[in-house]
Amino acid sequence: MGGPQFREASAEDATTLLSIKRAAIGGIDADVYEADQLDAWQPDAGGVSDFERAIDSDVFDVLLARVDGKDIAYGVLNADAGRIDALYVRPDYSGEGIATSLVGQLESRARMYDLDRLEIVSSLNAKSFYEGLNYWQFDTKTRTIEGVELPFAIMIKHLDTGDTGSPDNAGPRDDADSDTHPDADTQPAPESRGC
Repeated sequence: MGGPQFREASAEDATTLLSIKRAAIGGIDADVYEADQLDAWQPDAGGVSDFERAIDSDVFDVLLARVDGKDIAYGVLNADAGRIDALYVRPDYSGEGIATSLVGQLESRARMYDLDRLEIVSSLNAKSFYEGLNYWQFDTKTRTIEGVELPFAIMIKHLDTGDTGSPDNAGPRDDADSDTHPDADTQPAPESRGC
């Protein structure tokens, strides 16, 4: 396997992004989330238009990772909110360093936007992955999709020093507003919980 190559996603990639997301959610162990939670979380074909709008907007940096000619992962940076809004990897590429490389790409972009910290609302199955990249959990969030509740970990990393922070100084950005988060039911954008 060659190393990953990254590029900006285009609206033509929306179907591919949806496929990656569906595969990633489908690959989550049932011991982390219940089957009904995973079913509710799975986007339907209508999600393609959400991806197209997100890619075409000026709000999101959407990166697509390709290995050996195959699109296998994507990540979404919302610099305005100081947040990684999505990170999904096809399960057959799990453990290959793709997610780590993709997070590194998104963090580099965040630094170019002069961000000193970055948040992510992580799925429970990915929490230890982010901890290994020096993110700290500072809160939890429950999202309701189709009447089914799904718990997530809200994590943060200080980018300016590489310091992982601490529970004492971790916390949401002052300008963070969950009502504008792509995971909010009112905002049609790819959400980040296969992260």
